This record gives sequence, C-alpha cells and structure tokens, in this order.
Amino acid sequence: MEAKNEKMSYEQLENIAHQLSEQNRNMYAKLQELQSNMMLKRLDFLFRVLENEKMFPDEYIDSVVDEIRESLTIPDKEDNESETE
Repeated sequence: MEAKNEKMSYEQLENIAHQLSEQNRNMYAKLQELQSNMMLKRLDFLFRVLENEKMFPDEYIDSVVDEIRESLTIPDKEDNESETE
C-alpha cells in the first residue's frame, strides 16, 4: 500500500515519458502501415468490380473508375503547396 503513495522521481517520470513516446511512435508507424494495406486492398476490390462490371450499374462503374484514377494519380507539387496554404 505504501509503495502506491510514493511519489515518482523526475528520472522515473522522464523514463515513462520516453517509453510512452516510443510506444506512440511505433503505434503511429503501424497505423500508417495498416492504412496503406487498407488502400491497396480497396484498390484490389475496385479492380475486381471492373472485372465484373456487368454485375453493377453504369453509374457505380463510373464512380469506381473515378476513384481508381484519383487513387493512382500523383498530385502535382504545385497543387499540394496551394492546398496547404
């Protein structure tokens, strides 16, 4: 019981903060990886829709084609700079 009431030293708090920071960095990297995988999987499904386009309405196929184009198009450097301003 008494151990819980003891205050942590500055060094202990600093060590915990460093561990949490590292854990946060690792989790963010994993999130980025999962988002990338999710995007690739989505593209895979979109292409499968195109392979079976007769099963879908024309409007949906048009939207799938548009989404694939947007996903595969690398934005111009100038476009990115104007969006951030």
